Amino acid sequence: MKSYVYKTTDLGKTWISMSTPQVEGYALCIKEDLVNPQLLFLGTEFGLFISLDGGKNWGRFSSNLPKVAVHDMVIHPRDHSLVLATHGRGIAIIDNISPLRQITAEVMDKPFQFLNVGATILRDPEGTGGWYGGNGNFTGPNPSSAAQIAYYMNKRHTFGKMYIEVWKDGQLLKTLPAGKSAGINIVEMPTTLEKPKTVPSKNIRAISGNLFGPNFPAGDYQIKVIKDKSTYETTVSLIHDPQSPFTPKERSLQKEATMKLYALTETMAYQHEILVTLENQARKAADSLAGKKEAKLKAALLSLAQTMETERKTVVSTEGDGYVNEDERLVEQLGDLYRQVSTYPGKPTDSQIQRTLLIEKSIDEFQKRIQSVLDTQVKTLNGQLAKLGRSLLSFPAKEEFLSKKDSAAGASGGDLNLWMNNFRF
Repeated sequence: MKSYVYKTTDLGKTWISMSTPQVEGYALCIKEDLVNPQLLFLGTEFGLFISLDGGKNWGRFSSNLPKVAVHDMVIHPRDHSLVLATHGRGIAIIDNISPLRQITAEVMDKPFQFLNVGATILRDPEGTGGWYGGNGNFTGPNPSSAAQIAYYMNKRHTFGKMYIEVWKDGQLLKTLPAGKSAGINIVEMPTTLEKPKTVPSKNIRAISGNLFGPNFPAGDYQIKVIKDKSTYETTVSLIHDPQSPFTPKERSLQKEATMKLYALTETMAYQHEILVTLENQARKAADSLAGKKEAKLKAALLSLAQTMETERKTVVSTEGDGYVNEDERLVEQLGDLYRQVSTYPGKPTDSQIQRTLLIEKSIDEFQKRIQSVLDTQVKTLNGQLAKLGRSLLSFPAKEEFLSKKDSAAGASGGDLNLWMNNFRF
């Protein structure tokens, strides 16, 4: 049951043992890194062990990798991934080992050090849909599309705040939770905007079209790690796939059209929120009025509620089963058009551009109708409600409504903690 790991530097005349008490189980395979010869990977019957100093010290890699026999390994020269062939668990892949290559004695003595993981390629959208296979399929998830912010800390951060800010052209875009563990921390930075705030619908094309937000623009992003009273800064680069056939001009036109439809989608979501909120409040206020003196006010409130309901049903389908029986109105037309434009990274068609202009015009007319109701009926009703000491009809500001968003797809911050306590020279 002893671990046997030996090294020769004279073509086999003499051998030096690299097995230490840190290694568990009999050894099955060993690989030297393609870039850093001091970085070694050892597969045993009880998992993967890593050495940063040429085999003098070893540490177990246990991040999402069980204690399973590792029979063989391959280091991918292009993707910098370590591919493991395991017993009873198929294939395991450590997506990017480049941070490990940068861990030296000098780095390990620093309290904080950024690690270079290279530029992140923005994946072109591929539309919706996919293969509907059975349980005979053997698949694994693709690497995350998020950019990685990698850094090393020689001690766990325990006191004071620690978080990450993402900046672009002097504007704060996101604040992310930071990895606080000793060793390598990898925090994922979302590379897409949050999905647009949308109007509920039973139209499957409109629903599927609004599930994803557009990519961030390519370029450099400033990263600030605030660690108590200290601030560390680096840059993360986002680039387009160099093998993509789409030109920068085509991407710019697509981005412009997508963002216009994105804004229109959120505008309609806010207008729908106004309609629903006022309709519910008006009906509730009307139900609370019982006296004859208040009959006129009650009728006016019910009239407003009916107006809000009519306007809502004018712009969004309230019928259908989300499969075969699908109605389509302004909201559904907008959602389907956003799906078409946002999932194709090239230039929008002339027809799509014309449809965008028509939808934009229809939304503008719709907003004017709603604003007219707010300036007349709602204003008058609030004056009457105020005299009676009743709650006024109100709705949230647009900024408040849009700020209540779900997290972006694939955008959760996390950290890969590789403990380095055993890797001391």
